[in-house]
Amino acid sequence: MKERADRIYRLVALDMDGTLLNSDHVISPYTAGVLRRATAAGRIVALSTGRALSELWPHLNANPAISYVIGESGGCLYNAARRETIRQILLPDDSAEAILRAARDYDVCYQVFFENQSYMAMTPGADLARYHIGEFEPAFRAGSLFVDDILDVWRAHDGRTEKINLYFASGADKERFRPVLAPMRLGVFDSMGVGFEISPAEATKAAGLAALCAHLGVAMEDAMAVGDGGNDVDIMAAAGFSVAMGNAIPEVKALADAVTDDCDHDGAAKAIERYMGLA
Repeated sequence: MKERADRIYRLVALDMDGTLLNSDHVISPYTAGVLRRATAAGRIVALSTGRALSELWPHLNANPAISYVIGESGGCLYNAARRETIRQILLPDDSAEAILRAARDYDVCYQVFFENQSYMAMTPGADLARYHIGEFEPAFRAGSLFVDDILDVWRAHDGRTEKINLYFASGADKERFRPVLAPMRLGVFDSMGVGFEISPAEATKAAGLAALCAHLGVAMEDAMAVGDGGNDVDIMAAAGFSVAMGNAIPEVKALADAVTDDCDHDGAAKAIERYMGLA
């Protein structure tokens, strides 16, 4: 356990779904109030998420206490207060094109990030439930542009691809596609539904936190990470202190220095109060 009774953490990196957001995918009024109190007390609040900025604006606009974003699974580092990109990492052009072309032989929904904007392409007439992501349809509809041909978008952006998410209709198709990714030097993670999150190898939440701390002059020992899922493991291991949500998977709870309440009982807010000197 890294917890010290006399330590007050200066920066918190918060996962989104299952952590900062409750089961209705919103930030509760109580949690929003704690974020405001943290910022007023001089603490730094950052998001740590796989999402693109286009999917975050409703939350950022409603909660100006969130000052920074470690987005796109660490590929994008963003100053939300100034609306400035601090760092952006891109997928290798040849890998991105190969993935987008190969996936056309599968029943798959593409989600691809270009210039911090989420674009989604899927079989015409199909709905997101077919790809096991229907629960997140409101967020996707609000933050993504839906297109017919993702390769047209890729060409329009000169191949400058930030991240690719592939959501398959079947687990069998996902497993058939896995060998396509195996030879590539990329960050590949099993995603929600039946999918893959594909990022540059250098893009991790832990690396994003390290870059943010260096940018702000904050020691990693003074940073706290809060999360619930497998894609939070690296940042929780890297941070000075880690807190697992009550709804976290067993692997995350085993790694964490502390466990808080679940996302429907303001667990992230309670961790901020306790470990950032607001209680």
